[in-house]
Amino acid sequence: MSTPLTADALARLGTPSTGTPRTLLDMARQTQAMRTTVAAFFPRDIFRDSAWDMMLAMFVAGEEGRILCVKQVILVSGETSTSALRRIDRLAAAGLMARRVDPSDHRRVSVTLTVRGHDAMAAMLRSLFVIGDRPGRAGASPQGFLPAHLAGLRD
Repeated sequence: MSTPLTADALARLGTPSTGTPRTLLDMARQTQAMRTTVAAFFPRDIFRDSAWDMMLAMFVAGEEGRILCVKQVILVSGETSTSALRRIDRLAAAGLMARRVDPSDHRRVSVTLTVRGHDAMAAMLRSLFVIGDRPGRAGASPQGFLPAHLAGLRD
């Protein structure tokens, strides 16, 4: 039985290109998979948060060394082009993502997370997942949600 890595040990395991902990990419992929699973069980519009899906897609793409085009992010959002473009405008206005026109094809616009957007996603993923801190648990796993007024009922 192996000893789970601590959060500090995992943070030192960086990807060669970015130095970002490998677990962050794994957490983002797992979060995307969870979003897909939720969509399979509930009506399409009930649990949709297109900004969240866009940010996750840009985070994963960035960590993998890829750049997404606006069209790809629109498809990820699951919204109409007009609604998705409005959401992209809001994310850009908030300083979370940036658009860049492709110099070789001005019809094509790429989107990436800004440093602020990347840092926010990384912090959110770290807070969403527990990293090997619990006895008998290894790796990243989702934290349970427990409202403050129910905290005394935890066993």
